[in-house]
Amino acid sequence: MTGDSLTAMEEREQRELAQRLADRSDVFDFDEALEIVQWRPEEAKRLVRFKETMAKNEEERARAQERRKRALIEEFG
Repeated sequence: MTGDSLTAMEEREQRELAQRLADRSDVFDFDEALEIVQWRPEEAKRLVRFKETMAKNEEERARAQERRKRALIEEFG
């Protein structure tokens, strides 16, 4: 699918992408996310990938912090 091929994305796919965008957003609700998906599907996909990357990075930081905390406890007990 190309960015200008709005009709190529099925309604179900649009709704799924909009839900993913809304679930990971503090800014968009579902209706706003669906509008973005319908008018700018490539931008919506980019936003979802960005949010997923940010969430993954945050999880990795939290795990690293927990490992450091355990190491300090073991060393200084």
